[in-house]
Amino acid sequence: MESKKEIRKIVRSKRAALPEDERLKYSALIRDKLFDQPLYQQADEVYCYVSFEEEVITYGILEHVWKSGRKLAVPKILTDSGPFMRMEFFYIESLADLKKGYFGIPEPDEDRPAGNPDSGKNVLVVMPGVAFDKNRRRIGYGKGFYDAYLKRHPDYRTIALAYSIQCLDAIPSREHDIRPEMIITEREIYTC
Repeated sequence: MESKKEIRKIVRSKRAALPEDERLKYSALIRDKLFDQPLYQQADEVYCYVSFEEEVITYGILEHVWKSGRKLAVPKILTDSGPFMRMEFFYIESLADLKKGYFGIPEPDEDRPAGNPDSGKNVLVVMPGVAFDKNRRRIGYGKGFYDAYLKRHPDYRTIALAYSIQCLDAIPSREHDIRPEMIITEREIYTC
C-alpha cells in the first residue's frame, strides 16, 4: 500500500485533472445529496470549509445555510500558540467576511468565535479531504487540523465531501485519524 504522502500526490493530481465543467456538475450533485441528509437538515449550526482550488465547491452550501436561517461558521488557521498552528471556526454572515489567509484559502476574521460546548446545539462539520476509502478513512492535507479540532469537539457530527475519484478501496490510517460519519460523492454515499 502506498504511503499517505504518495496517495496525496496521486489523488490531488487526479482531482486537478477533472475538467471545470465536471467539477461544477459533480459539486452540484454532491451539494444536493448533502441537503437531503438528516444530519444536515437537523443541524442547528453548520461549520463548513470554504472550497479552495479543486475541492468540492461549497459556495452553494454556504448560501443555503444562510437562507435556512442557521448559523454558519468557517475555519481559520491560527498561529497564536507559538510555533504550533491550530484550526478554529468563526461565524460569518456573508462571503464579504472572508479574506485570503493560510495558503491563500479564504478565511474569516477572528471576531466571532463559533461553538459553545454548553449550548446544546446540534453542530454539523462539513469537511474536505484529499483521499478517502469505503470504510470512511480519510487522508487530509497532512497537518491534522480536522483531527485535532474534532477531538476537542467529540459531539459534533461530521460529513466529508469528495469526488468519487478521491475514494479508493483502502488507504492507510492511524488510530488518531478521525473518520467522518458520512462521505458524499457524486456517485456514492459511504456511511457508518
